[in-house]
Amino acid sequence: MRQPVTETDPSLMNTVPQAEGASVPAPASVPAPAPAGVKFDALVGTTLADRYEIIRRIGEGGMGAVYEAKHSIIGKRVAIKVLLEKFLENEELIARLLQEARLASSIGHQNIVDVTDFGTTRDGRAFVVMEFLEGEPLSELIMRDAPLSVERSLAIVKQVASALGAAHDKGIVHRDVKPENVYLVRRGDLDFVKVVDFGVSKAVRSQEEAGSEWQRLTRTGAVLGTPLFMSPEQAGGSEDLDARADIWATALILYECLTGELPFRGNNYLGVIAQIQNKDVQPPSALRPELGIPEAVDRMVMHGLEKDRTRRYQHMAAFEQDMERLLAGDADVALDDGAEPGTPARARSRWPWHLAVAAVFALGIGSAAMLARGGKEVSARPMPLPAAPAPKVSVPPPTIPEPTRPVAEAPQTSPSERVHRPGKGHLVRPPVAVEEVPPPAKKSKADDKIAPSPYTAPKAP
Repeated sequence: MRQPVTETDPSLMNTVPQAEGASVPAPASVPAPAPAGVKFDALVGTTLADRYEIIRRIGEGGMGAVYEAKHSIIGKRVAIKVLLEKFLENEELIARLLQEARLASSIGHQNIVDVTDFGTTRDGRAFVVMEFLEGEPLSELIMRDAPLSVERSLAIVKQVASALGAAHDKGIVHRDVKPENVYLVRRGDLDFVKVVDFGVSKAVRSQEEAGSEWQRLTRTGAVLGTPLFMSPEQAGGSEDLDARADIWATALILYECLTGELPFRGNNYLGVIAQIQNKDVQPPSALRPELGIPEAVDRMVMHGLEKDRTRRYQHMAAFEQDMERLLAGDADVALDDGAEPGTPARARSRWPWHLAVAAVFALGIGSAAMLARGGKEVSARPMPLPAAPAPKVSVPPPTIPEPTRPVAEAPQTSPSERVHRPGKGHLVRPPVAVEEVPPPAKKSKADDKIAPSPYTAPKAP
C-alpha cells in the first residue's frame, strides 16, 4: 500500500458524509485545529461577505483551511477555502488563490468542482467559494479497498481524464493531479468524479497574452505539486511543462487503483524524485500477477508512463478514448505514438506494420533470386567455350583462307593421346593441341604486312 503523503494540498471537501438537513455538529465535536491555525476557529459561527455562514472546519493544507458553510439567503451548502493567516501578506499566494477560482470556473466541466465566488475576510484573507461535495477522496478509497477491479478503475480514471482534457482544451495544466485531488461523489451505485484544487495550475499562454504578473506566478524552474505523482520532466524542474505532465499523473493514478501500490517509494522528497527520473516502471500485471490484469490494460498504462514525454500519450483525449474502448471490450488500445485524437488506433497502426513486413519479404525474395541467378551463371560459364569457335568470328575472310579448316585439322593427335594417355587419365584436348603444334614458318616479307591473329590456327606444313 502507498504510504500516506505528507506533502499534500488539502482535500477541499468533507470526508465525513453528512446527510442533507442533519443537525450541525457542536463546536466541541470538531477536531482540534493545528497550533498554527488556532485563529481560524474564530471563523466558525461568523458570516463571510454578509452571506456565507461558517458551520465548521473540515480540512487544512499547506496553503489554506477549508470550511463548510451555508448561504444565508438561499440556504445552499458550500465549501469555502480560506488562505492561512501566515500568508496574509503573501501577494503571490493571494494571486494564486484567485487564479484557482478563475481557472476552475472558466473550464465548465461536470467533473471539475464548480467555483462560484471569491472574496476576503474581515482581516483581509482571501477565500474561494465552491460547491460542497459529499463523498470521499479517491486516496481514501485506494487505501481502504485497493486493488480495485479493472472496470471500476477505468470508470473512475476515465472521468479524471475527461475533466483534465477539458482543462487542457482551455490551455490549463493542473500540475498536481493525485488521488487526494480526485473526489468521489455518491451518485447511486456509481462513482462520480470531481477534480479539485487548481491551486498550482498553469495556464499556457502566448507571450502576447501573458503579462509580467502572470509570468511571475508561473515562473519556470519551480517544482510544484506532490512528488509521488510528478512526471519526470516536472520532477526535474522543466521550464516547459504541458498537458503530458497531467497524462503521466493520471496514468499513475490508474496504476495505483489497479495494484494498490505505486512504483516509486522513497524515505524523503529527493529519494522519490530520483526514482521517478531513473527507475523503470514495472507493468501492473508483473507487480500483481495474481490479479489477472489484461495485457491491453498493461499496454495502455505503460504508454501513459513513458519517461520520454514524446513517446507518451500526446493528448488526454486519446488516453480517455482508449479507456472507453477497454470498457467496451475492445483491446486494440495504446497502439499509436502521438497520433491525433479521433483516429481509430487500428487504422493508425495496422498499415505501417503490414508494409514493413511486406518490404522484408520482398527484399528476401529478391536476394534469393539474385543468388540463384548468379549461381547458374558461374556453373554455366565454362560450357559454351567448345561450342563457339572463336576463329570463325575474328579472322577476316580476305586474309585468312579457309577459316573453318583449322578447327577440323587442329586435333591431329591420336585419340589415344587425347583420351587414354597412359598414366595420365582423361585430359582436356585444347591445351594439348596448342602445345604440340609448332608455329607456322615465315615465307616472305609480304607476310609481315598482316599481323598474325591470336585466333588464327597454324597452317599445315
